[in-house]
Amino acid sequence: MRGFTRISKGAPLLFLGVCAVVAVAGIAVGSSLDFRPAPAPVFSTIGEISRADTPNTAVGAYAEHRYRIVGKLRMAVIWAKHDDIGTARMTWRSDPNSSAMTLMVGSDPQRAPRSLNKWGYLREEVRSDRAEVFTVRSLGGSEASSATDYTAAEGPLFGASCSSIGNTDVTGAKTTVSAAGVTYRMFDRLLDRIALAPQWQGKHITRPEGVDAGFLNALQHVIRSGRNDSTAKARPIAYIYNSNIYDLTIQGSRALGRTTVGSRTFDQLIRSDVSIRNRTSADVTKFSVTYSPDRTDTPLPIQIFCQPNFWLSVELRLDDTADAPPEPSSDVTALARIRAICDTAIR
Repeated sequence: MRGFTRISKGAPLLFLGVCAVVAVAGIAVGSSLDFRPAPAPVFSTIGEISRADTPNTAVGAYAEHRYRIVGKLRMAVIWAKHDDIGTARMTWRSDPNSSAMTLMVGSDPQRAPRSLNKWGYLREEVRSDRAEVFTVRSLGGSEASSATDYTAAEGPLFGASCSSIGNTDVTGAKTTVSAAGVTYRMFDRLLDRIALAPQWQGKHITRPEGVDAGFLNALQHVIRSGRNDSTAKARPIAYIYNSNIYDLTIQGSRALGRTTVGSRTFDQLIRSDVSIRNRTSADVTKFSVTYSPDRTDTPLPIQIFCQPNFWLSVELRLDDTADAPPEPSSDVTALARIRAICDTAIR
């Protein structure tokens, strides 16, 4: 299966919204976060954005991609392909004071096998002196069974976490809520449950020197590193997530020739193979990401590939027409609610 890599058992639970959607929604990896607002390259967006989806960005740069989730299931010796089990939307914005990246990804129960309803949302905002991260994702397996405060009758469980990362400190908090029947098109309903969560588990630790945070910023680092040199490996990037330290390494990058992705054809793309290692457990996560070599283009991927186990492979594929839910924090009211929830949780 060229182009797909495998994710080991126990790999970070919140990554690649893609694999998380099908295997246990989530995204947990890291980034190069130097606490300076990202430079604003020339504005660029692949795919049209409708007026209703476009936030008010009078000052600064904004870009987004919409994706279709393609899954393949191994049935005996053949692969059964599901071309449209869900969608995703990734955004990037930057101004002189801050930069922010988001990812909303989920399966659509009306199209996914066995009415699968797994989804997650990640928002990372970097300012000059601090980074703020908000995550919500479906829980499954051992995570769900360990949530003793809930019963199966209360519906699927979701984990929410907030992190505030300073130059020398990291303050975080997490909670679990139940939300029966809530899909990724009902973010407000889940936010209601999170706002009423009776208990948050907090933790404050020292941020080790040279250790950063934020998966989506890491993805941005991968793309920009690959554009600078499509053959060399980048040095490992250390980052912190939920009080664990990870090392992200670009194993290698290669230039692709003329490539068709969905309905679009690109004259050239770059594909990078990436690994993430948990320093505590030594578990390794591997995935591949495809992006444009144009240095003035948006720092968002064209494709992401992963294979969480031998019988499942997943692709996040650029699709300008994907019916992806709006980016929640583009609504000023929703963003204010997220910030208020996190301020209360970690104070």
